[in-house]
Amino acid sequence: MTDLTEKKLGEFQLLRPLGSGGMADVYLAEQTTLQRYVAVKVMKPALMAHSGLDMVARFKQEAMMAAGLNHPNIVQVYSIGEQEGLHYIAQEFVQGKDLATILKGRSNPDIASALHVMRQVASALKASGQAGIVHRDIKPENILVTKKGEVKVADFGLAQLGESNTEKKGVTMGTPLYMSPEQISGRELDPRSDVYSFGVTAYQLLCGETPFKGNSPVAIAMQHLKNPPPPLKEKNPALPDVLCRLVHRMMAKRRSLRYQSADEVLEDLKKLIVAHKQGRSLGLVRLPRLEELDRLAEQDRDKYNRRRDSRAVAPADDEEMLLGPDVAAGVTTAMPARQVGDEEFSDSSDTQTLQASRTQALNAIDDLPPVPRKKRTSQEAIIDLTPAVDVTFQLLIFFMITASFSLQKAFDVPPAKNSEGISMNVQVEMPDSGVRVEVDRDNMVFVGDKKAQTYKEILELLTAEKSANSSVNDLDLILDPDSTHEMRVTVIDAAMQAGFLRVKNKIQDL
Repeated sequence: MTDLTEKKLGEFQLLRPLGSGGMADVYLAEQTTLQRYVAVKVMKPALMAHSGLDMVARFKQEAMMAAGLNHPNIVQVYSIGEQEGLHYIAQEFVQGKDLATILKGRSNPDIASALHVMRQVASALKASGQAGIVHRDIKPENILVTKKGEVKVADFGLAQLGESNTEKKGVTMGTPLYMSPEQISGRELDPRSDVYSFGVTAYQLLCGETPFKGNSPVAIAMQHLKNPPPPLKEKNPALPDVLCRLVHRMMAKRRSLRYQSADEVLEDLKKLIVAHKQGRSLGLVRLPRLEELDRLAEQDRDKYNRRRDSRAVAPADDEEMLLGPDVAAGVTTAMPARQVGDEEFSDSSDTQTLQASRTQALNAIDDLPPVPRKKRTSQEAIIDLTPAVDVTFQLLIFFMITASFSLQKAFDVPPAKNSEGISMNVQVEMPDSGVRVEVDRDNMVFVGDKKAQTYKEILELLTAEKSANSSVNDLDLILDPDSTHEMRVTVIDAAMQAGFLRVKNKIQDL
């Protein structure tokens, strides 16, 4: 690295080096016109000698891509320039560390911190994806964290507009540890490739290591193509199952079985964050999109197993193929014999290695750990109205009861009559056989003479009641008609957590 300290490039006075990447050296600089600190990336002169105008075009492309993205979680580019043969980009100076450095210096982060980082990265990728830009190099080194905990995604040097076809087919660029299967195989990319790389990054964030390791880029790339990642839960048993499933689903080898955008990932992350802040168990949070993707993956596994058993495994269509029609037809992707972590490789020395692995790679259907087969039961066994009914069924019963009361209020139903034509009003009383909890119109919850409103307060009161009445398994929930569904679900959730096995709901008569 040639030290350019004290050199002035345009209006930027270089002060000291900040770091060096595969493409550029980075300096802290002062923008003299505005008297502010900025980061200036200066393209390495050696790359100019080796790649000439192509490298300059890529360098300028980085600035143009990032400059069009104005988002709080994306490093802002200010300007681009050239002086005395030195090409440079001036961008926002982020005071903090990159995620890779943070991970090296600490153990696994707590769930709150991990979700905080993941949410902000997903927000940045949502913005780039909506702009039609694929970052193509999402990794911890390109995720900066400020001292205040703000996260910013940097280095769009490998970014490519979704409509662009400027890159040569069969040439793969990126960082092998984090590359998606379609990126390795040289297929056309879309924002789902960034979702995969983000999933690998999240995997490392949550357990401290990447899912795949190897002695060469090719060895790592082959694992991305054909091997399922080790279960995240085994790497960090303290993680909630739902979070592990979310990360594995981001790393699905088939794009159709992944989250289809960072926006979808962000929505599910927000649900987990809200539940965690409320003190609720993440295992009770329903993520319908994740459940649907898991269901599709299970169906896909069943289909593949049937085809394999019948000895008739045939290539699927273009979107469903793991590696795509190019690899299926024998067109191999050029790979290098460079050290792990290089951001670009395009040597053809390992072509035969990829070709030899083609058959195995095509059989890799999905990446999730095998899902244990559940014994099919009859409909009677599924709808089991015992005290041990699970939370999902409790909520279903709750919404049915609530809906029935809503309909009763909406329609003027005449009273029933007996055989003599005399009107009869039948009152069905709910015996108070359990702990009584009331929810008033202001969503204030009363457990006996004690009141609560947050999930944590409700859980504490119900836990105390359960401890004092260990033999009581029922909770009698008295609801004001104007109380909200959200509060009703919160009470039921807290009741299940406190150890109650059954919740009986009743709307108060006004």
